[in-house]
Amino acid sequence: MKKIIFNQELSKYCNVHNNELIKSSEQMIGYCLDLNSRTPDEYRWRFFSKDFFCEKISKLSDPKEINTIYWSDQNENINAYAMMTLWRGVELIKSCLFGLNAKETIAPAIAARSLLELSSVFLLNADQIKKTFNNIQFSNETVVFSTDIEEMVVKMIWGTRYGNPDPHLKQTNIMSFLNKVAKHPSAKDLIATYEFLCDIAHPSFIGNTSYWSYIESINDDGSEQRVMSRLPTRNTNTEILDKTIWSLAWSSFCIRNAFVMMTNASETLMQRIINS
Repeated sequence: MKKIIFNQELSKYCNVHNNELIKSSEQMIGYCLDLNSRTPDEYRWRFFSKDFFCEKISKLSDPKEINTIYWSDQNENINAYAMMTLWRGVELIKSCLFGLNAKETIAPAIAARSLLELSSVFLLNADQIKKTFNNIQFSNETVVFSTDIEEMVVKMIWGTRYGNPDPHLKQTNIMSFLNKVAKHPSAKDLIATYEFLCDIAHPSFIGNTSYWSYIESINDDGSEQRVMSRLPTRNTNTEILDKTIWSLAWSSFCIRNAFVMMTNASETLMQRIINS
């Protein structure tokens, strides 16, 4: 049975929509919310400072022990990132749903735009970690490390473009992530949708149109008497609604998949170290 996510009116709107993703949006969102319901409200993250880690490694000589410590530390950071990103995504999803069900326009669209950014980065990071972990080979005679994973983990958790961060902390421009994801056939509408939602986030034309309800009459001089409204009963700008729901559904699906992909890759890698 399909889980009800939207109010009755919105659910009916989606059920008969000609866009397949919008039509299945409640199911896509439900998958992510179901996963979230099985995660804890608090998560304990075992963190090694640089000094603590170096001191610990310096006392070891067995390659397997070093690999275990090194990759356990990377996995702790990766799993913490996966959890905080899922939580962050679900907070945005719930905010978007609350606004949509209350027949709001601007706030859900802005939340949906943030979701596109978050889910795209999460998906690419998860895919890269999965590919890297699949290619790592362990033996009892060799210490294995990855500067690529180290750099990725640092940016995933501490990366920022705020202020003047050190080069290794400067986060990659979001359009680089979005353009990479958009190359996949299932994301062919991503860039156009994102740019549309960006215009709503800014004090620009598209956001203004959400309040333009209808032309009430034509005056004798030919001018129009237009009605602006913020009432929930006003005429809906269906283009804004469609792009918001599409983004919400697509992002929910990506966030769920990225979380599962990343945590599974982490578990598999640690098992391979144990069995090496």
